[in-house]
Amino acid sequence: MYEIIDETLKLASCGINDLTLEQASSFLSQWEDGATLGSLTLFINPETGYLVLNKDHANYEINLKFAKDYLSASDKQIEKYMDKMGDRLSETAAVMGKFRKYKQIQNDLEMLEHQCLTQSGNYVTRSVLIALSKEEMSIHLQLAQAYSSGLINGKRIERARRKAVSA
Repeated sequence: MYEIIDETLKLASCGINDLTLEQASSFLSQWEDGATLGSLTLFINPETGYLVLNKDHANYEINLKFAKDYLSASDKQIEKYMDKMGDRLSETAAVMGKFRKYKQIQNDLEMLEHQCLTQSGNYVTRSVLIALSKEEMSIHLQLAQAYSSGLINGKRIERARRKAVSA
């Protein structure tokens, strides 16, 4: 199905014929009337965690080079690319930008899998999360508050560390 181009960048390619019916109909439903699958340049596949390029696209080689450069670039280098390009490849760059964010989120989630709250020894953190779980509010709001609590605690820890170093 997909040909893996670069495992570290999570970059792959496929032809139009490799798309599932669900994928094809999903893409076409998001586009304007009369658009064809041949105009598809790339897409993010959340099931595999890859950015997938359409190898049947006329600009495949250009898109491939751009994807490799973009995905391996720093944020400052990307700003320079965007300034030079202007509106050319802006939609492609937007998808690649979303993919970079997607990869960061996946990396953060993977790190969280290795954290165990009960072993952290932090009574206050556990108590805050337990209290949040008992609140009568939506899960989304609970998650947002838990995230904010984590940020606050992270700042407190960092300030304490700086204070200890300067003392």
